[in-house]
Amino acid sequence: MLVLLILGLLVLFDGMDNQLLGLIAHDMSEDLGLPISAFGLIFSSALVGGIAGALLLSTAADQSLGRKRVIIIGMGLAGFGTFMTAHAETLIELIGVRFVTGIGLGAALPILISLASEFSPQRYSRLVVSLMIAFVPLGSLLGSVMARGILPYSGWHGLLYVAGCGTIALTLLAAFVVPESVAFLVNRKRNQPAAVKSIQKLFGVNGVGSVVVDQERDAHAISKKLPVAMLFDKKLRALTILVWIAFFMDQAILYFVMNWTPSLLLKAGMSSSAGTDAAAMFGIGGALGTIAQGWLTTRFGIYKVMIVEICIYVAAMVALPSVLDRPEMASAMVFAIAATICAYHAGLINLTLESFPESIRSTAFGWAFGMGRMGAAGAPAIAGVFLGWGWSPALIFLWAAMLGVATGLALLGMRKILSRRSAQQAAGQDAAVGMA
Repeated sequence: MLVLLILGLLVLFDGMDNQLLGLIAHDMSEDLGLPISAFGLIFSSALVGGIAGALLLSTAADQSLGRKRVIIIGMGLAGFGTFMTAHAETLIELIGVRFVTGIGLGAALPILISLASEFSPQRYSRLVVSLMIAFVPLGSLLGSVMARGILPYSGWHGLLYVAGCGTIALTLLAAFVVPESVAFLVNRKRNQPAAVKSIQKLFGVNGVGSVVVDQERDAHAISKKLPVAMLFDKKLRALTILVWIAFFMDQAILYFVMNWTPSLLLKAGMSSSAGTDAAAMFGIGGALGTIAQGWLTTRFGIYKVMIVEICIYVAAMVALPSVLDRPEMASAMVFAIAATICAYHAGLINLTLESFPESIRSTAFGWAFGMGRMGAAGAPAIAGVFLGWGWSPALIFLWAAMLGVATGLALLGMRKILSRRSAQQAAGQDAAVGMA
């Protein structure tokens, strides 16, 4: 339980670090003499770093470095980058330091979720994954609470110092508490003594002589075929492409909302507290929506729930510009947007983990996450360009709604492929029974 709690707190701080710059972009632009539209590039630099971290370090986590080590490296970089952001004074310096921060955040998040899934009992794995994802928007809430408490007294420099030091401190604690992946130690390193120590640290039991893990994973560990290449086998190619499209659009929405909504609400004429209120609503709504996702999908089915979620998101994003003169209604719309898109994101992750073979599941999730980071990197930059062109906040919000339509269409394609696969598997089982 302590290990899962530490992993959850790391996810929480990951979400906080992602949100902070969106909360202080307006103040930073004034103090540093930078146009607010330039922050589209700054936001995107962190996400470009996230792409590199997700695609490269997540692969290294399975092949050489180990999952725990990648988490420590990633969160350490994130804490250091957040701290050093307070010392950046030019656009180039901000882009550079946020790129380094992004590498850390991009590397850590998918491995944190994967490790939490591995360390949880199988029957509770989906619940644990959903709870871990819920910590991301809760990190946004934590950032807004910290901003309210620190900004009036220490400014944005103080906020970045506290967040950076807190992330580094938690990472050091994780280095002592969190064990290495047992599957990695057994399959890749063939290190039984270290695997036994991990089991003892995880469960607090003694007398374990050796550890045996899933034999399919073991076979994959000695396979010479690259896992990424297996994603494009004939049976998985179309599914892989649709999953990547869905993640691309989904994370484009998430990071647009996290990074730009506070500033766009201010630009639309709302009060200075509207930005932090929006961040708080994003955190609360996102967390509640993600937690509710598990219960709803069990009761009504994952596809029905996700389709309803994306439809509500599109409707709320389209309606948001019409209520900007009413702060309470604007907060309610942000809450609905956050609840639905974060729950939809959790559903995509669970679908990905459940739809690919066990032997390449980590690779499938890691690369889908990396493709999502590309969307996350592009959307804030494009929004900044639109703002520089003179687009109104209402027009930019409408563009974000169209991204929801695109990811919903990709989901429908995934549903068709997976339904066909289930029907073929059922037919094969019936044929086998008939032959028997």
